[in-house]
Amino acid sequence: MKTFKAIVKAQVNGNFKNTPVEVRANTSGDAKWILQAIYGFHAVLAAPVEEREVLTTEEAVTQPVTPEQQRIASLKTAKDRAGDALKAERDRQKRLKATQDLRSLSSAKASI
Repeated sequence: MKTFKAIVKAQVNGNFKNTPVEVRANTSGDAKWILQAIYGFHAVLAAPVEEREVLTTEEAVTQPVTPEQQRIASLKTAKDRAGDALKAERDRQKRLKATQDLRSLSSAKASI
């Protein structure tokens, strides 16, 4: 998950104020939906922007990764992406089946 910052219009002691907030989400679109769910549809004044971590000089001067380490990291990332795609496809198929079941039930009810 990533951290996103945005500006929202929040009511504080009866007054509306532009307030910076942080939210954790996978994408900026998800962050916007979360903020809209919490603060209201028109309360998000500025689109969520991903907050980047700033590396200190000690962190930036670490040992470079070897090609083997890069390959392992790349394979892990590909595995995660494939798992996410699999979950998304299973969810899509479940929604499609549920929609079809609802349609068949409503058509069966209408024919009675």
